[in-house]
Amino acid sequence: MSRVQEQSRGFSLVELLTVIAIIALVISIIIPVLGGARDAGRRVSTQGLLSDIANAASKFKLDNNGRNPGYFSEREMGSADNATRGMSGMENAMLDLGGQKAIVASAGAGIVSVGPIANQAIFVNPNLVGADEGAYFKPSREYFVAQTSPGQQVGVSGHTSSSENDPQLLDVVDSFGQPVLFWSADTHTVPQARSAANFASIATGAAQPAMFYWNSNAAFLQANNLGRKGEDMTLSPTPGQKASLIGSGAGTTDRESTLRALLGSASAPATGSGSTVDQVLSSPSMAAIQGLFPARGRGAFVVHAAGRDGIYLSAKDRGFGSTNLSGNRLDYGMNFFQSANARLLDDENKPSSRDVASEFDDIIVSGN
Repeated sequence: MSRVQEQSRGFSLVELLTVIAIIALVISIIIPVLGGARDAGRRVSTQGLLSDIANAASKFKLDNNGRNPGYFSEREMGSADNATRGMSGMENAMLDLGGQKAIVASAGAGIVSVGPIANQAIFVNPNLVGADEGAYFKPSREYFVAQTSPGQQVGVSGHTSSSENDPQLLDVVDSFGQPVLFWSADTHTVPQARSAANFASIATGAAQPAMFYWNSNAAFLQANNLGRKGEDMTLSPTPGQKASLIGSGAGTTDRESTLRALLGSASAPATGSGSTVDQVLSSPSMAAIQGLFPARGRGAFVVHAAGRDGIYLSAKDRGFGSTNLSGNRLDYGMNFFQSANARLLDDENKPSSRDVASEFDDIIVSGN
């Protein structure tokens, strides 16, 4: 009796292509999900980092008669010199938050000269910033990274360098690898803003002092290869473009307007028009929107991270599309209006307010 051998049947070409298509489909679904989960995790980590900084700054204030952390004053940080010297608000804050031993009496090996004004510089040992056991805030190494010049940070030697290995101040970065901004309010000079310019200005030296100065973070807002993501802060922002509304590519007036929306408290609207705030709010118009300014900041200091896109207040963010009425900027008044013709209302048709900055992917934590 003979035995007939049966040959095993292989996959047909159609079956193989079907399997490959299914695998490709699964991968196309999984990869974005994994990427989204990773980004969500980084956002949570960044939120925690900023909260830690804010808590440390608040504790420092309690221990130092209400003074914000920062060896140099807000007016010094906002000086015209600092537009090119490039000391950031976070670098300044870390001189206090990172312990006192880092500031030394004289130059030496590994010692750098730092400060927003050339003739008022101090000597610092960068290796001791954040290493002191008595420090209010000690960032882990992954969040404390040198930013090289000229691309990642605009500034002079000591604040930055062409090599990460050169002695220089390190910078606190978020979980996406982008520098964290620290905005410090000069509430001793300006306890309450009396005009828009009195709240935010590019630099000191104007007719009146300001509560916040753009130059205090010019080091990064002028960078063309910012952080790990290599974003360009010098691009001119237009709706839908990946460019910063507070970067150097935006106009002076636009940057100051956006700073008011970013740093101002929606619970403290003011107007210098001669009308009351209630009168302005009851008459929707572009003049009404642009006539409002914040009397107070959202906090005595604001800690600010760019978020997933790596750009501080990007014109490509969805939030800009829903709040932009006047070109390449944010208006503080849009906290209270839906459009130039309509007041912002809640679900019960009652006048309401919002935080326009929260509609961006930026992460913002304030403190007092």
